[in-house]
Amino acid sequence: MPRVRLNTTFAQAQNDIAILEKYISQGESLSIRHQHFVGEVVMLRLFAVYEQAVREFALKLACNAAYRNGNFPRLHHRCRSLDDAFDKMAVLGRPKPVQLKWTKAKYVRESVQHVLDVTDRFTLEIRNHGTVINEMRIVRNHVAHRTPSTRREFGKVVRRRYGAAAKLTPGSYLVSTKRHAQSNIKRYLLSVRALLNVVSSG
Repeated sequence: MPRVRLNTTFAQAQNDIAILEKYISQGESLSIRHQHFVGEVVMLRLFAVYEQAVREFALKLACNAAYRNGNFPRLHHRCRSLDDAFDKMAVLGRPKPVQLKWTKAKYVRESVQHVLDVTDRFTLEIRNHGTVINEMRIVRNHVAHRTPSTRREFGKVVRRRYGAAAKLTPGSYLVSTKRHAQSNIKRYLLSVRALLNVVSSG
């Protein structure tokens, strides 16, 4: 099979983020209500871009794909294909197969730990960005589900960000610039760009 490359995943993710940035920029001419809606839709899509890219990076590294700087990962097991990597991550060292998850730094580590060395650059950079990953996960979950439990977690994010229990909808939290010059959705867009860059650079 052709050698898998992190560059292709990185380039696709960066292109997807650029499209989302364009939606936010164009949405600034809309009514506040519609800006909130655009912000929420972009948040859902942005977190999906993050998940897909990190998943692909992990599977490709398990197949001994080089980082973008040419270095190779530290592996416990070298896999033959992306499907083989997925299967090994789910089965090796497990009492029973597990569901691989990429939505928290802890979950990423647990997903890859029996195939990709946890001291490798991939896992270390995911851990370094664990706070913003978890914050985005919480906001994304409240946008998607709006349950009492997601509302409680979202409230904690708002308090940490603003130092008070401000009553904000997810859309308002994402696009408002009343408290900070840069909106939270723009901060998240930049954070995912930076995260995917360092995770894949080696």
